Amino acid sequence: MSTTQDRLTEIETQEKKLADEKAKLLKASKKDDLELVRKLCKQHGFTATNLRGCLVGRGKKAKGEEAGTKAAAKKVAGKKRAAKKTTARKTAGRKTTARKTAGRKTAKSK
Repeated sequence: MSTTQDRLTEIETQEKKLADEKAKLLKASKKDDLELVRKLCKQHGFTATNLRGCLVGRGKKAKGEEAGTKAAAKKVAGKKRAAKKTTARKTAGRKTTARKTAGRKTAKSK
C-alpha cells in the first residue's frame, strides 16, 4: 500500500513541476505571440470590431464546432413542453353568459 502512496506523491510532484514549467514557457512566449497577432492584424486589416465577433468573452457561447455539438446535444436531450394556458387566455375568447350580464347595466338599459 505504501508503494502506491509513494507513486501517487511522485506523480503529484511531477505534475506540479510540469505545470510550473508550462506557466514559465507561456509567459516567455506571450510577448512574441502578441507581436505575431499585431502583425497579422495589420497585414489583413482586421479591426477591433472584426476580432470581437470571433473571440469568446464572458457570457458568450463558443462559436464553431463546439457550439454546434452542444446545441445538437441540447436538442436531443428533451423536448420542450407546451406552455400552460392562463385563465386570461381561457376566458378571453368566451362570450359572457346571461347570468354574468344580468347584474350589469348596459348602455341600452340606461
